[in-house]
Amino acid sequence: MNKIKLIVLASLLNFGLVFADSSSLEQEFTIGDGFLATGDLLVVRPLGVAGTVGAFGIFAVLAPFAAMADAVPETFSTIVENPGKFTFDRDLGDFKK
Repeated sequence: MNKIKLIVLASLLNFGLVFADSSSLEQEFTIGDGFLATGDLLVVRPLGVAGTVGAFGIFAVLAPFAAMADAVPETFSTIVENPGKFTFDRDLGDFKK
């Protein structure tokens, strides 16, 4: 009986991944391997969100020093935008971007 519950739960999770893809409606709708997409949705994306928020906090501390060196855009891009793009601008299960 426990195997049936596990199979139903896995099916529901994989069905929900179809609607959780990060691509826009104009782009081709793709999702990687189901195992990779599930791990990405449940583990990597939440860690990426936490990392992006933490990176913004670090940027807030470093911003005055970056301003003294006239490097605020480069610092923001390196510290905040790159983790944000990894978290929000790629398809589920696609770790190549």
